[in-house]
Amino acid sequence: MKICTLLGALLLSLLAGFAHANHRVALVIGNSQYPGKDAIPTVAQDAESVAKLLRERNFRVTTALNRTRDELRISIQTFIDTTPINGTALIYFGGHSMTAKNNQDEMQALLLTVDGNRKAIILGELLEQVGENSAAKSTIILVDSGQGIPPGYDERRGPAGLNAFNKLPDGVSLNFAVEPNTWSDHPGAMAKRLAESKSSDLETWLSEASRWQLSTCEPGAISKPASHAVSLSERLVRGNAAGDEWVSPHGTVFCWCPEKGEQPGFWIGKYEARKSKFPTKPNLIHRNYPAHSLRQRDLNELLASLTDTEQKAGRLPQGWEYALPSPAQWEYAARAGTEGERYFSEETNPAKHANSADRALFETGDDLYAYADPAPESNDGFPGLAPVGRFAPNPWGLHDVFGNVWEQTSTGELRGGSWVSPKEYLKASLRKLPPSHPTKPSDHFPYASEFVGFRLMICEG
Repeated sequence: MKICTLLGALLLSLLAGFAHANHRVALVIGNSQYPGKDAIPTVAQDAESVAKLLRERNFRVTTALNRTRDELRISIQTFIDTTPINGTALIYFGGHSMTAKNNQDEMQALLLTVDGNRKAIILGELLEQVGENSAAKSTIILVDSGQGIPPGYDERRGPAGLNAFNKLPDGVSLNFAVEPNTWSDHPGAMAKRLAESKSSDLETWLSEASRWQLSTCEPGAISKPASHAVSLSERLVRGNAAGDEWVSPHGTVFCWCPEKGEQPGFWIGKYEARKSKFPTKPNLIHRNYPAHSLRQRDLNELLASLTDTEQKAGRLPQGWEYALPSPAQWEYAARAGTEGERYFSEETNPAKHANSADRALFETGDDLYAYADPAPESNDGFPGLAPVGRFAPNPWGLHDVFGNVWEQTSTGELRGGSWVSPKEYLKASLRKLPPSHPTKPSDHFPYASEFVGFRLMICEG
């Protein structure tokens, strides 16, 4: 009994660790070489200091110093496109900023770039870009404005400093070094406060450096412990132990499934593939909803193209490929070294681990889902699809192996159940066979359904 209790406690601790850790990435921007008297020589030093402080807090940092507007746009777009799914992303800007009217007489907050003529990154557009495309669960934007009133400032163009924002996309924290509509007396005020702070809590550390903040991040989300990849995104290697993580160049987080018997090791997605990376219905508003409604044939073509692109770029070694797991590989990864039909015990409430046909679905009143479990304790909080990673992971760190969307395998067979599946379908061995046809191969049949998605894997071909 004591051994069983110890093993149970160990499993719960592993689940807690996987559930509350994420990858941290940062883009540190420092603009000091403005033309003439606008130059702020110390900003580049401040940016390097902030980069160092972030690395000490387990961020993978990219710096962008004295970039032109067009160069900076590319750096920002690349950073957003490659943020790890459900990770923490941070963008620091050091340099001049101001509020000015556009051609429509609307006020815009501007982060000025070094190529003169008031060229800038529009802060409102940056926020929209993050809200629409970033895979991060939390994105922190730090604006560390430069010193004094820039030469040639005209009050008729707008108020001093940056205007406050009233609304942010979900999961975004916007932080200013000074109060809105004021100028900073000294450059790098935020960088200085970050360097002087002794706080070990990431959220507290960032708040201490800010004089104004607006946030839609979930409480405590920024301060989740950092996950560590086994290698940089540009270098795919084998994992050492079950659950090791690697982040691909496009932000997909993979977990290692070790060798067992004749089963070679392989990487498999920590999350179901999300919609922003693959074509899907455009009417889903959350950027981290799972991709769905793809034909097997089209999906195979996409994976072949991804393999070819990554191999030509030198990021994927020869002999390795992006693919769908076979039914056996999917089941091996879903079980994660456990016995039985589920990685959690029969007594465990499935609502903590899977988005299935539960009370939330039952309460919609739709006759089609009258079979949904009406028990109050079965409520998983989602009457339909859920963003990836909202439920507890299995012991190897994989989220949503049960429920949310059926997952396609290389044979066309579906595994894992979906958000309309009763809990009896949440079994590792349960399979939904592809449709048969007397003349056409099964991979030509569409799974044009929001019930069906997939999970990427990387294996040796």
